[in-house]
Amino acid sequence: MQNSIIRMDLALFEGIKGTLKLTDSGLFFISRKKNSFSLDLDQIEKVSFLMTALTTSTLYINEKEIIVCRAHLWAADIRKLKPGLPA
Repeated sequence: MQNSIIRMDLALFEGIKGTLKLTDSGLFFISRKKNSFSLDLDQIEKVSFLMTALTTSTLYINEKEIIVCRAHLWAADIRKLKPGLPA
């Protein structure tokens, strides 16, 4: 069964450009360089965000900082998939 993409956008992780994807099974950062990662929904323990401009903001997943457009929407979608997450 193929995972449905809920949200997808360009992002920066540790200064490296890539694509951030949220599916019904987890979060994936895919870069052409070496810093790609994936987190299953089970592994996500904490979600928050910091608005830094009108569109670009910082999404915090566990201890990872990801710069992405509209991080508040990413956080809301992750909380819909995994209710009860602490901020």
